[in-house]
Amino acid sequence: MVRSRITAAIALGANVGEPERSFKRALSLLERDGDVQILRRSHWHGTDAVGGPAAQPSYTNGAVLVETTLSPRTLLERLHGIEAHLGRDRANEERRGPRILDLDLLYAMDEDGAPLAEHGDGLHLPHPRMEERPFVLAPLKEVAPDQRLPRSGRSVTEQLDFLEQSGGLARLESPAEARAWCEAARAAGATIGFVPTMGALHEGHLELVRRAAMENDLACVSVFVNPLQFNDPADLEKYPRDLAGDARLLAEVGCAMVFTGSLEGFFPGELVDGELPAAAYIHPGPGAAGLEGEYRPGHLEGVATIVDRLFEVVEPTRAYFGAKDFQQCLVVQHVADRRGGRPEVVRCPTVREHSGIAMSSRNTLLKGAACEEALVISKGLHAAKAAWDAGERDVASLTRQLRDVVSVPGIDVEYAEVRDPGNWTLEAPGGALDRAVGLVAANVGGVRLIDNMEFDEGVR
Repeated sequence: MVRSRITAAIALGANVGEPERSFKRALSLLERDGDVQILRRSHWHGTDAVGGPAAQPSYTNGAVLVETTLSPRTLLERLHGIEAHLGRDRANEERRGPRILDLDLLYAMDEDGAPLAEHGDGLHLPHPRMEERPFVLAPLKEVAPDQRLPRSGRSVTEQLDFLEQSGGLARLESPAEARAWCEAARAAGATIGFVPTMGALHEGHLELVRRAAMENDLACVSVFVNPLQFNDPADLEKYPRDLAGDARLLAEVGCAMVFTGSLEGFFPGELVDGELPAAAYIHPGPGAAGLEGEYRPGHLEGVATIVDRLFEVVEPTRAYFGAKDFQQCLVVQHVADRRGGRPEVVRCPTVREHSGIAMSSRNTLLKGAACEEALVISKGLHAAKAAWDAGERDVASLTRQLRDVVSVPGIDVEYAEVRDPGNWTLEAPGGALDRAVGLVAANVGGVRLIDNMEFDEGVR
């Protein structure tokens, strides 16, 4: 019986020992039994290590196109056997750590040139992450430049050009594309760290992305100025937007994918006259009581609703939020809890400018004297924390310390309050607290700013 033949592409990588010597031995072993024939081989490409432990040696990467009578699964087993023979211990190696040899099956085609698809038990064809990896596509371009890629529909050459123009970052234009990208990543066993944003990214956002990239196989970001969480149309209109600039920054900090979309794209078929019906909104939970919930009616409902939909699209392993938006973090945790505790919500410390002001996309709107005037917000929080550190525990006294600093000309204070972070209440608690957080919202130069500080857990 004549066995059918397939054509397959294999990626090679190594950054330990003598990579080129390892590749030569691996290819010799691959052809040894006569059931695999190498059709074309790329040059060897040197690239920096991506992700994993710091200070890894640079990688050497390559690609080969082969013809074989083996099935894709048997071919993959052959590749793993060669890795083990040459010293790789997959079971005990560090995740994304150094490799003596890495052999990946990228795609396979049947005798008629039709792509073969297979997922499960360690085999994922086509490889779900090859389209986002320039270090894979560059050598693959030498052996199969016109091969069409399944997700983007571009040729290998076109996709490599696209990634080079966008710094290696996959830029997707709809939730549907993002869902497919994430499904492919999860099918390959990748963990996903997710950072939802409204764009106009600053160092605070980027620190979240860095952490997501460090703690997960992949980091992805959404950029969507969500109209559901704006109770003031003028505020929505003037919110800063710079998607191209955001993408450039994300490409520099290890983000694998960024996506955007429209309200209709996130809620297809659910809008009525362009609006999401009230019945479709998600209840934000007890953390929405008072303060932001009072001064921005509907805002936290809008946050809960879009975050719930974002979690549905991405299904991340972990989602990362900045502690600056304290009540938002409470609401997001409520959303995750109602989804069965998924994803894990990671609350990260507030990133501050050198002046002490909490980083915010809205800071770019501060002009002239407002830049200096805004500093009293963080100064007030520091003053209340200093009182806490000196032994003060009475809510009224801590609140007074806070308000005395922030209540100055030029600052329109909406609230300056102290709450128990572990027992959120609508009204300020009375008496002494074991834990406390100070929270401020104020309009400075026509720009609404918020900030908070947990007194018993250091400066955030």
